Amino acid sequence: MQTLGSPASVVASIREDGDAEVERIQEAAATELATIAAETTSMNVAIGDRDQQLAAARRENEERIAKQEWEGRRAVMQQREAWIQRVVAKAQEGWSASSAESLDALVREARSRLPDGDCEVIASPRGGCIVRIGDLSFDNSFEARSRRLEPEWRGALSGMYKP
Repeated sequence: MQTLGSPASVVASIREDGDAEVERIQEAAATELATIAAETTSMNVAIGDRDQQLAAARRENEERIAKQEWEGRRAVMQQREAWIQRVVAKAQEGWSASSAESLDALVREARSRLPDGDCEVIASPRGGCIVRIGDLSFDNSFEARSRRLEPEWRGALSGMYKP
């Protein structure tokens, strides 16, 4: 049997071996940390297609904003059209009862658009009249007048509309 020496010398030997192992581990860790630090400073972290991604994100954002603006404009147009329809419906309620004076004015207006001659006046069931001279006729019913004058009254009503 071989003796290793006194217990104190065995403990000292183990401590030396332990200290050497700790020193080796610390050096290895320091070397590895230095390597990692060097790699991170030289590493290129730029996104390769950054410009394309930014452009796509900008386009998407602009399209979303344009869609929201269009939806807002469309909602206002729908509100305006509904309002115009209510105004026209209310106005048409008053058209059904026409006086002799207004009927005479409608006949004169229709005759002014036709050649001279004997005329036939036909009352329209929905108000107004149709005037015929020979083979020609002029529809001056309230419905026909509304269609003819629609660009004017629609423009006037649109100008008055405030949401």
